[in-house]
Amino acid sequence: MQIKPDSAKVIDLSTRFETLPVDTEVGPVLWADVEITYTLAGLSPTVDIRVPVPFEARDSDAQRKSQALRNARLLIDHACQAAGVGRWEFAGRTKAMAESLDAAAPSVLEGIVQELGLASPTTKPRSSAKS
Repeated sequence: MQIKPDSAKVIDLSTRFETLPVDTEVGPVLWADVEITYTLAGLSPTVDIRVPVPFEARDSDAQRKSQALRNARLLIDHACQAAGVGRWEFAGRTKAMAESLDAAAPSVLEGIVQELGLASPTTKPRSSAKS
């Protein structure tokens, strides 16, 4: 059996933050642990990454979560590029992947899927765009 990671479906995504900011040379940051769980060929692979998020007291939980997801994506992209794996490998599969995610992901995950770069941003939710 061949495992095809691009056919995986996001089934859970969680973000946990440290309770207190840490002072760094770039200012205060909160550490965030991002965990993404997929389903793939009867398996449940996960991605765990710890990322710094600039601390702004006025930021809402949703803003912090969004920033943590963006930072996770950027660090994962950076790691892939450093290892010689570029985005060009996914060219041509982007539309099929977005369509698969549309079909599989509950509407509550649409924004998260876009934040992770697995689907292109839209001007309105895909669930309402289908009607």
